Amino acid sequence: MPEYTGPSLSNYLLVLGFLALLFIGFYYIKKNRHIISKTINSKRRMKVSEVTVLGQGDRALILNLDDKDYLFISGKNSGALLTEIKHKSIKTNNLEKVFEKRLMNEK
Repeated sequence: MPEYTGPSLSNYLLVLGFLALLFIGFYYIKKNRHIISKTINSKRRMKVSEVTVLGQGDRALILNLDDKDYLFISGKNSGALLTEIKHKSIKTNNLEKVFEKRLMNEK
């Protein structure tokens, strides 16, 4: 009768240990996804800070490009509008004028 030549107990333990390390690694990546993605994407020049739906297919975004903020307004049936936001001299009146111009151009 031939001897058993299949995998031994140590081979099974080695495979189970490898799978356990693999699952622990996936768990760590899943829990620290924001830290990892922040370091990977740190070389990006443009980031979207905030998105607001204005209604009827119009949308306003605040973009951060090279440490400057821009207001980007786009719509389905009309062109886009890009305006730099200056932090020291920002007034609600200026933004209201931009929105009013945008709405008047659509009509």
